[in-house]
This record gives sequence, C-alpha cells and structure tokens, in this order.
Amino acid sequence: MEIHVYTGPLCGFNEYINSEVKEYHRFMELIREYNIIVRASDTFGTHDVDGIFDTEIENLVIFSNDFASVTTHVITNFINIVTLGRNIKKIYIQNPPKRVFQSLNSFHDSEIIEINYEYTTLKKDDVINFYKEQMAGSKIIGQTDAKKQMSIDLYKHTSLENNKPTVMLYYGPSGVGKTELAKEIAKKYKGNITRIQFSMMQNDESFNYIFGDEHAKVSLSKDLVDRETNVVLIDEFDKVLPIYYNVFYQMFDEGIIEDANYKVDVSNCIFILTSNFNSIEEAIVNIGEPVFSRIDSCIKFLYLTQEEKQKVIE
Repeated sequence: MEIHVYTGPLCGFNEYINSEVKEYHRFMELIREYNIIVRASDTFGTHDVDGIFDTEIENLVIFSNDFASVTTHVITNFINIVTLGRNIKKIYIQNPPKRVFQSLNSFHDSEIIEINYEYTTLKKDDVINFYKEQMAGSKIIGQTDAKKQMSIDLYKHTSLENNKPTVMLYYGPSGVGKTELAKEIAKKYKGNITRIQFSMMQNDESFNYIFGDEHAKVSLSKDLVDRETNVVLIDEFDKVLPIYYNVFYQMFDEGIIEDANYKVDVSNCIFILTSNFNSIEEAIVNIGEPVFSRIDSCIKFLYLTQEEKQKVIE
C-alpha cells in the first residue's frame, strides 16, 4: 500500500489530489461502511459483508478536518480500522495527528511518501514594491513610521538563512490599523492570514487551545498546520494570560510547536502580535523578559490625527 502524507493547507492538498487521481473514495464514507461491518459482527457474529460495498479501493482520500468527525477509538486504531475487510492501493492523507501517523508507520506492508506544501516566499524586490504601494496610498490611513519599520523587518526576513521565525510586536491604541496592516502583508503571500484571537476565549478554552485537547477540538497547533500562508496574526497578544506566554518561547525560538496531537514546523513564519501596550516597557513587564527577547521588532502605532480620521470616514 502506498501512503501519501501531505502536510499543508486544504488548497494545496486539493491541488495535489487533482494532479494525482481522478476518482477517489472518501474517508467518511469508509467510516460509515466500517460501522456496517461492526454492526454485522455484533448481529451475525461475522465480518463477512460481501456485496454490501466494494472491498477494493484504488484511492482513499482523508482530509485534515475528517479527524474531528471520528472518535478517539478510530484515531488510536486507525490503520486497523481503515484496512478492515479492505484492499487499499493508495491512501492520500492531509495533516494526520501524531497517533494516526504512528499507526500508518506500523503497517507492515506500506510505502510512506511525505509531501510538504511549499509556502510562498517574498524576494527583496517584492518587499520594495510593497513598501512603495503602502507609501503611495493604501487601505491603511496614516502610520507612516509603522509601515516603514514593517517593510524593513520584511526585508530582513527575506535574508534569513536559518529559517528562524520573524516575530513583530505591534503596540498602541485600538482601531488604528494594526490588524489591517497584517492582512495586507498576508495578501503578498498569496493566501489567507491565520488569525488567532485569545480575547475570544475563556480561561479553560485558552489552556486547551494552547496545549491541545481532544483530537476533535480546535487547537493552536491544528490551526498552524492547516495555515495557508506563513503569516500568522496573534491578535490582542496582551490579553493572553501571563502563565501562557512561555508556551510561545519554543515556537518563536526554534520554530516548533508541539502538543498531544501535532508537531508543527513554523520555522519560516512571520508572527505578528498585536497589542494595546502603551510602551515597550509595559510590554516587557507583562510578557516577561524571556519571551520578549524572542521578539525581533517592536512597531509603535499612533493615534490618528483629525485629518486622518476624516479620511477614514470618507
């Protein structure tokens, strides 16, 4: 059996599938059929389900979000369940949780092919053109100094040889363009920005999101492995509880985040942390020196002038 393990976003996985196969069997349909086998065993004491569905499957496709629809039992016994009563030629699987990947590796007669999505990167000329566009006029009103510093940071990022993440802290008042500027950057990377909002979560939700919970629940690592671009916006970073800041230490330092379900490479990402801190000193006090030392650039956003406010209204 040939197993294609794809790491990356849905858009990339769809392109890969379309280039490889014309027709395929869906994982959720297979699970429905597996349940029929289980019921037949319970009712008739047999796994013989000949004639109910095809036992020969040329191509089985499993999407990242499919895992949220199955029980822990399926995750733990993945390869046994998938192959029960089946002869599968090829499996195409997107972003499998760690336990699923381990189960795939344990299968005695298989060849695993790993494919990693190639994220868009910017060249120096791309950054220069982006800077010119921002200076000539953009959706973001004002914030000339912030745009300049952000462009400098992007330019430096294109020169990195160690693929270390670039971390920028945007600080200043609300409603002055921090989030919007981050989205403008993501457009250059040809995809949707990954936006994480801790202010929308309660304490328990934040804990489970950061450290990982059941495989079916959303988590930071799951959102990052599914990301479309290497631009990640962590909105309202100042709303994160102080006890959680150290989680970001390894992610910003080594470009790795790992929980119970996923281990994700974010080494070449640009992390943009927005906040309402009034000063760098306030940021250090709240974030802590260890994590703050992993921030590459602090960019100050200013209150809009009356003239700039009028432009926003217009």
